[in-house]
Amino acid sequence: MNLQDAFAIESLKEKTTTLRKLFAPYTPHVAVDGLEEQVLTVLINLVYKRSEIDDLTSVRAAKSVLRDEVLLSKCINEVKWFHTHNLKYPDIRVSHQRLISEVASEDIAGICSRSLSLSFGWSHNSAEINHAKLFLTSFIWQGEVTCLAKLLIAEEPVWINLIRAYGYTKKAVLDIVGKIKQQLPVAELPLEVSSFSIQLQMPYLQCYLAVTPVVSHAMLSKIQQLTTEERKLNSGLVEHSRPANVGDLASSVGGNIRVLRYFPKTNSKAINRSKVVNNDIEKTFKIRALLSSQFQQALLVLVGIKQFNTLRQKRLARVAAIRQVRVSLQLWLDNILEAKNIAQNQAYPEWAKYYLDQSITNCISQFSNILNESLSSLSKFKRFAYHPNLMGLFKAQLNYVFTHCAAEEETLNDKQIVYVHCQDMRVFDAEAMANPYIQGMPSLTALNGLAHNLERKLKNFIDPSIKCIGSAIYIENYQLHTGKPLPEPSKLKQVAGRSHVIRSGIIDKPKCDITLDLVFRLFVPNEEILNKLNSQLIKPALPSTYAGGAMHPPSLYQNIDWCRLYTKPSELFKDLKAKPSNGSWLYPSKKVVKSFEQLIDALNGNFNLRPAAIGFAALEEPVKRDATLHEYHCYAEPVIGLLECVSNTSVKYAGAKQFFHDAFWVMDVQKESMLMKKSKFEYE
Repeated sequence: MNLQDAFAIESLKEKTTTLRKLFAPYTPHVAVDGLEEQVLTVLINLVYKRSEIDDLTSVRAAKSVLRDEVLLSKCINEVKWFHTHNLKYPDIRVSHQRLISEVASEDIAGICSRSLSLSFGWSHNSAEINHAKLFLTSFIWQGEVTCLAKLLIAEEPVWINLIRAYGYTKKAVLDIVGKIKQQLPVAELPLEVSSFSIQLQMPYLQCYLAVTPVVSHAMLSKIQQLTTEERKLNSGLVEHSRPANVGDLASSVGGNIRVLRYFPKTNSKAINRSKVVNNDIEKTFKIRALLSSQFQQALLVLVGIKQFNTLRQKRLARVAAIRQVRVSLQLWLDNILEAKNIAQNQAYPEWAKYYLDQSITNCISQFSNILNESLSSLSKFKRFAYHPNLMGLFKAQLNYVFTHCAAEEETLNDKQIVYVHCQDMRVFDAEAMANPYIQGMPSLTALNGLAHNLERKLKNFIDPSIKCIGSAIYIENYQLHTGKPLPEPSKLKQVAGRSHVIRSGIIDKPKCDITLDLVFRLFVPNEEILNKLNSQLIKPALPSTYAGGAMHPPSLYQNIDWCRLYTKPSELFKDLKAKPSNGSWLYPSKKVVKSFEQLIDALNGNFNLRPAAIGFAALEEPVKRDATLHEYHCYAEPVIGLLECVSNTSVKYAGAKQFFHDAFWVMDVQKESMLMKKSKFEYE
């Protein structure tokens, strides 16, 4: 609804409710051109509590605000607590600090507040929250996102004259402008780091840099808009028990902040074998590949059931759907393809001869019939069996998979490169929010921290010249916890002269359990150092934590050699191919997104892409600051990027060279950013 329609609503209660929603920070900014006078009245009346005013368009109520010098003074005083990045999110114990800044670099390979218009949030004493709304509330005027404070600082004649119409002289209005200018500088950063603010350590210039991540008001507001009104992205809720203390955005949504909610592709569900009629077919073909929700979504797109707003979205979704069908059919045919690849001189196993001892045309025709019969036996997929829009497409994709998935032996050699494979590692109570914007995806920066810790210990144990130049991660199982963890009793409180230990406030930080594999790529300069390396030295060097959770090797009862060293990449890849197909490798994405619009298009164009926390964008150059972990410190903003969930079946048939080229992550730490990216390494 636009602003003009809102003012035209006859019901007073409905009009007031609609206007409050239009000017709330969780809704898209509304254009006010041509309605400046009415808008100023609404902004002034937002100072009142909901119970104190029935009509936000009341000029009489607005005049009483501007005539009350004490009340107006309170509104002006709250300008000094406007911020671009909220230091009190999520921990409200941070106090007497605010941050006004923008991302230092103009070219960040990810989504940050640089892609959005500058807008202010507020966080201070919760009793003053309504007094902040007069100068804080954002809207669009003359094509730009702005607020009354910015317009007055710029001394826009239209708005100056509108305030004068309430009985002020020009000098009185300019006095207000001067006070606001004094309270709202172009940039402001804290002189010391609060003891309640997080500090991360980043390797930087042969030492370490302390980094404090802070949430961007503009980014968090944009996520609310995309996930509530427009519903273009998957979302989850993070609850704040005292929202007015967190800030204006949290207060406007009742403490229920929406964040992006995406998970790695895993499939731990047991197959109901009664669904499949033919047991022989079930043994030969992996029916589970047809039961995935991604395959179902792809078919819905291809048969035209799913609707799109634009032709471009439809085309992108169709390309993504075809790619997903190909991946699912590859997994469905895995046993057949395996038999085809390992057979020597056409000596196929007995069970595979029936399918493979014939021409490719007959093979594809037979696979197509079995595929449609299998779909017809599955209740959710009956409507897709023998569908005229799918018959030809299935045959084309079956032909592609069958003819392009021949696994070739690859010889990869580099005497200075060694791989460490840690398999079936279990992580308990890991952080499920890698940054304040995303819930679910594992932390990639934590992966780099793990690799860096391993490197440090190996340098101490063996030799300082050892370097970790990349790490890969495979998620086999993922389980998000429900409920909120109860804090440990940690605060002393005196009641009637007696001390009691009480708990600190609950902060909603979701936890998760993960089963994963880790592969580390080590650079070892010479054979002498290589001879010192062995799994018995690497095991104690491996950190015991990942993403804030406790990391354990597999149970002793499983009797698994869980940590192995490989000097030959082909041997490692042979073991990796045997991993179960229910998990996925987290690959660096080849696609870079720098705005939410690009992110939405990318997700529609590839069902395997996921938004992820890829690092931080600095809000300043590193400086010396009080109460920091290291000599140099900087405030930084979390950055959203992309990763690709690649099934182990796809990895297997893509080959070893592609895996070692595409699967590994490394962190690039600069003055302006600390971002995870693809490790540049390639075998000749």
